[in-house]
Formats: sequence, structure tokens, C-alpha cells
Amino acid sequence: MRIAVFSVFVGALLQGFLCGGSAFAQSDVAKSLQDKLVARVQNLQESCARDIKKYCKAVTPGEGRVIYCLQAFEDKISAKCQFDLEETVSNFNISADNLKDVVVACRAEITGPCGKVQPGKGRVAVCLLENKSAASKECLDAIQKLESAVQKSDNH
Repeated sequence: MRIAVFSVFVGALLQGFLCGGSAFAQSDVAKSLQDKLVARVQNLQESCARDIKKYCKAVTPGEGRVIYCLQAFEDKISAKCQFDLEETVSNFNISADNLKDVVVACRAEITGPCGKVQPGKGRVAVCLLENKSAASKECLDAIQKLESAVQKSDNH
């Protein structure tokens, strides 16, 4: 299921590729994306608290396990929880797709000019931004698409 991809891929990207590092202050995209996803999860935890307690209390949180559990009981959870679960999963999938697009489109930049940068704490993202003027059109388009998606979601 796509949420597993999100848990591993987006978690790794946010932790190691996009987030951290004061040099990344040049762009608030990573911070906005991370804040947005954290807010979605917090909202889901609040709206589904009773359902989580009732159906998923034995589940160890992390790596999407509680979301999997809620999905397994989707025919029994409250309407509000169901709605927020669908919104959260949809948002995660869109974010994962946009991040994947950046990684795929910017592969040459990541392995080329940023190839010697140690991954983690936002160092690769900083390198991409520092070398944006030399990036391919595909890479720039993917970064722009990610930035636009984050800005759009911030306005809702």
C-alpha cells in the first residue's frame, strides 16, 4: 500500500534529505511540508482518538502502523475519523509523489554536483538549492511543483 512507501520514503527524505540544517533557511519548502504533514497526523490522532483506542491500542505507533490499523477497521470507525483518514492518506500520497519526482528529476544533480555531499540534515537539499542555476529544466520543474504544492496547501 502507498502509505508504507510514504512512511519509509518521505520519512527518510524529510529526516535526511530535506530537513534540518540552518543553511536550508534559504527555502521554507521542507519546513512547510514537514509542518503540514505533522499537522495532518496530529489532526488524525485527535479526530480518531476513540477509534485508535478501541481498535488499535495494541499497535506500536510508527511507520504507518496506526494508519494501517485504522484502514483495516474503516467499516467500523467514526465518520469524522474516516474522513480525516482519507484526507491524511491522500495528502501523504501527493507529498510522496512530489518528493519522488524531485529525487528522480534531480538525480543527475544529486549524483553530480551534490554527489560528494554527505546525506542527512538537509545537506543534499542545500546543495540542490545552491546549484539551482545549473540544474536541469526537469529538476527545476520538479522543485517548482513541490514548492507550489506546499504553498497551495498552506493557503487551504
